[in-house]
Formats: sequence, C-alpha cells, structure tokens
Amino acid sequence: MSLILDYTHSLAGSIGATHGLTDAEVDTLVAKFPKYHESIEELRSAGESSFFDLPNQDPKPIKDLIKKHKGKWESVVVVGMGGAAITPLTLVHSLIHEHWNRLTAKARKNGPLLHAVDNLDPRSLTDLTEVIDPKKTLFMVVSRTGNTAETNAIFMWLEAWLKKKSGKDAVGKQVLCFTDPSSPLAAAVGTHKAQIIPIPDNLQDRLAWLGPHSLFLAGLCNLDVDALLAGAQAMDQRCRHDRAVENPAYMHSLIQYLLTRKRRKTIHAMMTFSRRLASVSDWYSHHLSVSLGKMLNRKGKAVHVGPGPAYCWGATGCYGQMQLFQEGPFDKVTTFITTKDHGVDIEVPNAHAKVDGLSYLSGKQVSDIITAGYTTAAQVITAAGRPNMTITLDGIDEASISGLYYMLALSAVMSAELYGIDPFNQPGVDSNKQAIFAQMGRSGFEDRAHTLEAFKVTERKTC
Repeated sequence: MSLILDYTHSLAGSIGATHGLTDAEVDTLVAKFPKYHESIEELRSAGESSFFDLPNQDPKPIKDLIKKHKGKWESVVVVGMGGAAITPLTLVHSLIHEHWNRLTAKARKNGPLLHAVDNLDPRSLTDLTEVIDPKKTLFMVVSRTGNTAETNAIFMWLEAWLKKKSGKDAVGKQVLCFTDPSSPLAAAVGTHKAQIIPIPDNLQDRLAWLGPHSLFLAGLCNLDVDALLAGAQAMDQRCRHDRAVENPAYMHSLIQYLLTRKRRKTIHAMMTFSRRLASVSDWYSHHLSVSLGKMLNRKGKAVHVGPGPAYCWGATGCYGQMQLFQEGPFDKVTTFITTKDHGVDIEVPNAHAKVDGLSYLSGKQVSDIITAGYTTAAQVITAAGRPNMTITLDGIDEASISGLYYMLALSAVMSAELYGIDPFNQPGVDSNKQAIFAQMGRSGFEDRAHTLEAFKVTERKTC
C-alpha cells in the first residue's frame, strides 16, 4: 500500500504568494510540530478516541460473528443516522462492485443485498418493505449511544413489522444491535434476546471505519478484514512521528490550516478520479464538518472555526464544480485523490479512424482519459492561482482504502490541535438530538421544548 501526498501547488513557488504559502510560513509551523505531535500522543494515551487503537485490535470476535452470519441472509439493512451509517457504508461501497445489488448471489459469493435506512422518512421505510423478504433479511441497528430518536423510532417500527411479517421470535434472530449495552435501545432489543455488540464509548461514529459494525458489514460483503486492519496499521506506523514533512497526515493538515488562517481558504474541496473514491469523499465531508466545525475552543472561548467541505468526482466535477473552483471566489483549497491502477481498464475501439473529432480517441485507454481529466483539473486551477494538493494511491483495495481513511482522519485530528479545539466532541449535534427529544415530549427537556414552541409561533414573512 502506497500513498503519496503532493502539496507543490499549494506553495508560493507554484501559484504565487497571494494565494500560496511561502517556505518561511511552512517552515515556521513545521518547527512547532513536535509539540503538536506530543499532544496527539497524549490524546491517544488518555483514550480520547479508540480509533487510534482499532488498527491493532484482535479481529477474532468480529470474524466469529461474520462466520455465524455469512451466507445466511439474502439482504442486510443498515439502520443508523449520521456517521453510524455513513462510515460503514462508504467504506464498503468504495470496495464492492458498483452494481452490487444487481449481481447474482453467485457473483456476490453469497454476500447479501445491501440496503440502508440512514434517514427517517416514511416513504423510504415503506419502499424498503417492498424490496426485501422479511424472513431473509438481517437488520444491523447502529447507535453508539442508543439514544438517537430517529434510530430508536425506526427500531420500534421494525420491531412491530418483523413480528407481523416474520413471527414473534424474528427480532431476536434477525436484529444485531451495535450500541451501548446500558442504553434504552439495548434495553428494548434485549427483551427479544437479540445480540448486542458494544461500540466503545470513546469511538466516534465518523472514526469507526474499523469499528465492529463496519468490519462486520465488510466481512459479510466478502471484504478482507485483515487487510483493512493492515492498511490502517501501516498508515499509523508511517504517521506516528513528529517530522511533518515526512508525514502525509500532518502535512495535509498543516497546509490546509495555514491556507485557512493566512489566505482565507475557508472551503476545503475534495475531487476524486474514481467512482469508488467518491465514497471516501462523502465520508470525509461528514468527518470534516463534525470534527472541525466548533464554536468553542478547548479553553471555552468562542472561536467559530471549521472549513466548509465541498466535493465532486471525475468528469461530473470537471464539467461542473470545476467552473467554480477555477473562476469563482479565491476561498478554496482542493485535495485531488487519484489512483495509478483502477483494477481494470478498457481500450477505446479503433472504429472511427476517419472521423475528425473521434479518431484521436481510438486506441486510447479509458484510464488515460481519466488521468488527462485529473491533469487538466490540477493544471487549470494551479494556473488560476488556486492552491491544491494531490493524494495518489497505487491502487484501490482494502489496505489502501483503510490507510486513506486513517490518513484523512488523523489529518483532521491534527487540524483540531492546531485550531485548539476538540475533534472528538459534537456539541452541536448533541444539542440537535436534545431538541428532537424536547419536541417529542421526552421527560427532562421541558425548557428546550418551551424555546422551540416559541420559535414555531414567531410571526413569519412569506411570499
């Protein structure tokens, strides 16, 4: 597994000092990284997040669970909100066949059809019941705290639906609950004797691509659990030192931070050149928002920091968002992600050699056209004075994707250290959850309910 970070075109030597960083600016912050690295190591030692430890976990318990369920179910449904669903689903979708659910069971090697309930929507729930067999479906209910209103509401609906469609014992047999064993959700699931798999309290959903629910789903879909762990292990070892210029996670963080603070590049864009890598940017957008979007720093002072994420991929981005990236406001730093090997390639047939406007494509590899698209995107925004970096992978497999997740996760954790904020909390998200509790009448949230009722009756101006 190889990953290279090229930050040449974020520097003044490439795009000028108006929008690029000078060597002096970079060197000054690089010299301070030993103390920032020490702070990261202290977070690791204090157990602030178990994502640091997951690459070195014992995979036997989750492999045993995978073995118990592998090949048993026609479908699996992931139920979870936010990172509880985004993280495992983007990981798996970055590695499985693009049209997985259209493959035969044999082509999937008896891996299950994959569905998700990652938002509360009555139409989505109704539509789901029309495409799954209630007796042949496993439901993964994922909620680290077991207190998310939407997830719990879906479980309560699912509980009744399964009893009706699959029998009184169906919940115990067809639900796996990944949650805090002491949570309300666990209590409800436990009445059916369904299996409850703990998620560590210090494992944030957005950092749980190697959490039990993510590895379980990956294993059901015939992905290599050991390779997922090995890829993250390798990246952890590569980045566990204080020499920023030799550390892709730290350097990615350093460049983005300086560009935000000194050049006001407040939008952090990501553009990928593979459909599978597009799944990673979906996760990264969520991860960046929750980890770095904070009102208070660690000292309790209001700072209101956090870059705005934006992402696109391939030709869709080249002929869409790139117009904004290259000619719009000078408020962005872009990270491109490319791969040297797509795992398969196609040659354009030599069928229209005499047709001007087509003949130039004859005999070209599709991968070469993709590379040309990346080169174009990077060159035009560089020429326009827009800072950018490129992450290049050797290929796309379990080890490389897991290593990429680790590198991007650690980059944001280091960015939080530079901003002086906590990357592991989510006070805004937690407050929003409490607002749902209040409106739905949960005891203990009456004051919040009064505030929300007052908001609802505020005089409106409409047209």
